[in-house]
Amino acid sequence: MKKFTLIFIIFLFTYAVNGQAIIQEESFASTSIPAGWTSDNLTSGCAWQFGYTGDMPDSGSTVMADFPTGAALFDDAICGALSSDRIILTAPAVDLSGISDAEIEVIYNLQVFANRGQFIIEVFDGSDWQQVFFQDVDSPRNTGTHQVATLDVSAYLNDAFQVRFIYDDEGFLALGLGIDNYKLSSTSTAGIEDLSMLGFNYYPNPSKNTLVLTARENIEKVSIYNIIGQEVLYKDTSDLNVQLDIQRLPVGTYIVQVQVADKVGSFKLLKQ
Repeated sequence: MKKFTLIFIIFLFTYAVNGQAIIQEESFASTSIPAGWTSDNLTSGCAWQFGYTGDMPDSGSTVMADFPTGAALFDDAICGALSSDRIILTAPAVDLSGISDAEIEVIYNLQVFANRGQFIIEVFDGSDWQQVFFQDVDSPRNTGTHQVATLDVSAYLNDAFQVRFIYDDEGFLALGLGIDNYKLSSTSTAGIEDLSMLGFNYYPNPSKNTLVLTARENIEKVSIYNIIGQEVLYKDTSDLNVQLDIQRLPVGTYIVQVQVADKVGSFKLLKQ
């Protein structure tokens, strides 16, 4: 099955047609653990395979689900029958204190054996980890497809929000878990077109040294995020004209989040 979110591998910060802004996304296409991510398996030390491009083990007797563009795979059979595995894959922390609504989307495939094997998703609410997803049954077998979990995480947003994926073989030989794509999106962020009624404008884009923001009402806050969702620049202001010095930012793609009066919008910035 070709990954329908392939475009996000090229443009990690793009917008869906409904105006949602992608804050953090990972395709796991690289053969090494993504920058800023951490993984641990305290029970056995067995590890994820990153950039895995084969079939999902035991996902069908005749039609297997595959990962043509890469995935994070934990194959429990490789670790052996005597291995007890509870492996955790954790995304970088991201500041979501200025966002009221958000969701995560995960494309995955879980295969269990003899009712053994669990996939758990947890989010950090600022104080503790909260479970938002649990599955201990097979993803659809013999269909060539994966599953998609879309989860509202609005109740847990904070200035150090994190997502982590847990695979647990429950102490027995199981089959495994493949994660094809992960995405964290703001569902409350308005598009720039919604700020246009307030006279909002920005230039130049692409930009090398200075980004200028203007509006008819006060620009209250500006945040710039890099491609793994880390806030790299913040300005608390109350002005009709704001100039941001971005010359020290590395060349690449960023998301600029702006609050004008009581409205919030985001746009993609290309830093030269």
